[in-house]
Amino acid sequence: MKKKQRIQMVCAISCCLFAVSACGDPRNHEDNLQSVTIQDMDAEEREGSDEENETVKDESMEEVSAEESDEEGGIGNDPESEMMEELPTEENSMLEELPTEENGMLEVYVDRDVISIPDDMMIAQVSPQEILSGNPILYDRFRIDGWVFEWLVSDYYDEESWGWLEDGVLVISREGDVEEMQAIHVTAEGGNAGWWVSVENKFEYIDVNFDDVPDLLICTGHHGNQGLLTYYCFLRMEGTFVEAPTFTDIPNPAVDADNQLILSQWRNSASSHSWAEYECQDNTYVRIRELCEYCEFGNYDNEDVWVWTVNGEVIGRSDELSRSEIDDLIYNENSEWGISGDRWRTLYNHGLTTDFSIYSEP
Repeated sequence: MKKKQRIQMVCAISCCLFAVSACGDPRNHEDNLQSVTIQDMDAEEREGSDEENETVKDESMEEVSAEESDEEGGIGNDPESEMMEELPTEENSMLEELPTEENGMLEVYVDRDVISIPDDMMIAQVSPQEILSGNPILYDRFRIDGWVFEWLVSDYYDEESWGWLEDGVLVISREGDVEEMQAIHVTAEGGNAGWWVSVENKFEYIDVNFDDVPDLLICTGHHGNQGLLTYYCFLRMEGTFVEAPTFTDIPNPAVDADNQLILSQWRNSASSHSWAEYECQDNTYVRIRELCEYCEFGNYDNEDVWVWTVNGEVIGRSDELSRSEIDDLIYNENSEWGISGDRWRTLYNHGLTTDFSIYSEP
């Protein structure tokens, strides 16, 4: 759902905290001696000393009061007091720092704090509380081809699961027409389950069902240790948009327009990778082929053996094929799979699993 000059949590993807601690209690040496002397006084001497201190304190207070009364405005004009009065409240500060829209995109994000959305910020006027569970924490806007896409996400505490869940809605309208709008309610997948990506990498306006009409993808975030990203998919059909949840099941997708396929690649573990091809059948995405690479670890006299399977059937082993034969079978541009080639570059960060660029931040 969990990083735009951004009002930031999250999104970012990692942060380092440095703690600075100080030891001891530096005090003036004379003050320490005075404390010891006072403790050693008898009761009569201590009582006399207290009376003298009170007299000095009263005289000091009178001097301060006299000086302040000579100044116009008194304590209210104290620079430090004025500074405190001028500090904005948290809500006003957030509104003052709202980013300006750039290239049709705008993002506001606050980690588990309520976003106050001004009336003039949303293009299509909707009441988030009427649609979403919980309080809005993320607002995105994306304009293209006369369409305005507004993406709202909220979070709420779920009593049954004892955890924070997120809820989302996509509001679609036409530029200059706020009366006609469409609201699509979806279950957001950011927050605890992943790191939100920045607005520059969140939206993709691209044809993914190969009908020559662009569709909208919204990145759900960067999930897990293996670098998996997925997208909400909204297909444009006859002037409206329809969610295609089966596209969201495709990890790290790429679009192969020439073959009308959606490609996918992911790490099963540090020693196992997979690549897959998906067909769009009646706006449902179906996996038709999967290539899996994994390692059979040896022990003692046995060497590690790499194995490649397609749909579960072994097509090659490193103890039976040479390195060049494996490249011609799997990796090279002219091989059947060509997984080192540009065909497999993902939408996010234009990356590949083979050179680990898929896991890098743009």
